[in-house]
Amino acid sequence: MTVTWRKRAMALACTAAATTLVIAGCSGSDDDSDDGAADTAVLGEAKAASGDPIELVLNTTGDKAPAYTHETEVANATVSYINDYLGGISGRPVKLTICYDDIQAAKARECANKAVGSPAVAVLGGSPSNPDSVTAVTSPAAMPYFIAVGGGQTTLLQPNSYALSNSVGGLLGQPVYIAKEKGVSKVAVLVIDAPIATTPFTSLGGIVKANSGVELEVVAVPPGTADMTPFVQSAVKSGAGQIHLVGDEAFCTPIFKAIASLGVDLPITALSNCVSEDGAEQVPGGYPEADVLVTANRDPESEDYKVFQAVLDKYGVDDDKEDGVTAYWAILSLQRALDGMTGEISRETIIDRLNTMSEPVVIPMMNGKTFQCGTKPMPITPNVCSGGILSAALKSDGDIGEVNSLDVASYFTMPGQ
Repeated sequence: MTVTWRKRAMALACTAAATTLVIAGCSGSDDDSDDGAADTAVLGEAKAASGDPIELVLNTTGDKAPAYTHETEVANATVSYINDYLGGISGRPVKLTICYDDIQAAKARECANKAVGSPAVAVLGGSPSNPDSVTAVTSPAAMPYFIAVGGGQTTLLQPNSYALSNSVGGLLGQPVYIAKEKGVSKVAVLVIDAPIATTPFTSLGGIVKANSGVELEVVAVPPGTADMTPFVQSAVKSGAGQIHLVGDEAFCTPIFKAIASLGVDLPITALSNCVSEDGAEQVPGGYPEADVLVTANRDPESEDYKVFQAVLDKYGVDDDKEDGVTAYWAILSLQRALDGMTGEISRETIIDRLNTMSEPVVIPMMNGKTFQCGTKPMPITPNVCSGGILSAALKSDGDIGEVNSLDVASYFTMPGQ
């Protein structure tokens, strides 16, 4: 699979608030687009919803934002699919209102206030730019807020908020999981020297080491550094048995070059937005063997991916707008969690439903991963509804190989729990 979806990788996801506890997920771009027409037969038989609509609000950046992804188009297509083929939510159609914040905290709060004052029963976010600004309004108002990717301290800790993705688990858990597989006890983390990037490792590294036996040693690289050789050498001299890269392609490519020029032969892990086909061409001999954290399984042979493509094709969304997939995850996952509810569907009953999910629900395009809110699989971030992450082998040309599910929740248990 080629790595081409990149609009928000570091520009948005990693500029969300990083605190002493949590950081927004650095979601990468690990897809394979198919330019041919999708097979809409995979959508199944039509099953139209009817009756009074269930009103939802989606908070997204909007096309004025520099890091815009096409969540609007994908969200509208997803709602049409749910209403036309899945019978809505418990037979009732979904009515979606979209509110744009232009990556401004004040506008995100305004969206949240409008939602609270509307008939909507929940607010959703795909990869929101200001989740904590929304949560600050929705949580005390007892309005459910359900997001796919990211979240800061407020969103991942305050009541009435839910996150599908295991962002902290991915950022720290993936390198630790791979290290344990390879018998490595110390990982050097090459990361930009900025608190937003280093804080998760410095604040949670001790907990992870206590639970896993693997040390995450930060090697902070000053912004604007061109020659990464000294930092790679420092990582090797520290006694680390593995190198973990945290950054975008511009940050990581010089590191890969330094690794190649120094002949370093250590296991490597990285975020998927760290690599690309273009980056591979700049590294002598292409990328070395590595494992990358990925956000979804976009194997064109995957049934989940075929359905996603069919939804976009059916409702007129171009292939180049697939980067709005996070809206698809959020809306469809909430539909799956709520479908089958009887009686009144309100803010209160939705919160009760999510807090007491009796069975895990499959997250679309997540390699069979499930979520079950209320179970607190990640104790340090109780609003995260899944303990699993996805990792894949990186090919020398920048393609992504087979995607594997990893359970990293046990690394994040607080002492005494």
